[in-house]
Amino acid sequence: MIVGYPSAIKILGELVESGKLDVNVFRVISCGEPLSNNLRQYFKKVFRSDVINFYGASESLVLGVEDDFSEGMYLFDDMNYIEVENGNMYVTSLYNYVQPLIRYQITDRLKIKKNNEKHPFIRAENIVGREEDILWFENRGKKEFLHPLAIEGFCIEGLLDYQFRQLSDNSFEMLVQTSDNSKNSNIKKEMLSQMKKILNEKHLEYVNFYIQFIEEILPDKKTGKKKLIVKGE
Repeated sequence: MIVGYPSAIKILGELVESGKLDVNVFRVISCGEPLSNNLRQYFKKVFRSDVINFYGASESLVLGVEDDFSEGMYLFDDMNYIEVENGNMYVTSLYNYVQPLIRYQITDRLKIKKNNEKHPFIRAENIVGREEDILWFENRGKKEFLHPLAIEGFCIEGLLDYQFRQLSDNSFEMLVQTSDNSKNSNIKKEMLSQMKKILNEKHLEYVNFYIQFIEEILPDKKTGKKKLIVKGE
């Protein structure tokens, strides 16, 4: 059984498809990122197995599950009280007694589907990822996105943390925190090289990006969480 981000499972699938890896898989479980129907069909073809899309968040690890794109996502409304207003999603966890969240807004875009009489749980159309966790770019009227999870995993000596700042429809910068300023030159060189490769693979060659070193990446004052993406000022 394979469990992971769809972007990571896709890398594994490409190795299988090219004959570089031989696996015997009975189930693929996708989680952590939105799973498109095209990518789902790719997984079914390559791994010849069932594909389950699991939906969770840090606010509630058990929000829903989907095994058929046309059926939609079944939400675990026995464990969470889920409300939708104008496409915005609000969650009240019914099992978290240690740190209760009451009508907590999750910025995933959600639309409830007509209830299926064969199943007691409510259904939602395919979940769209949180807007603040995606970098959107535009070129000649065509919009493309870059998910930071496709970038996470930079492993460079001296690199402590980084954050994305979107500057415009075709540019962004990476705010970088390091443990040793003497290593900044090498870190910048390596990050620019890796980022250029990632953008080329995503056909985002027109996007401009920059590296800026800062003393510390601070958490958001309101939520206490470190944002992966911030807007340019």
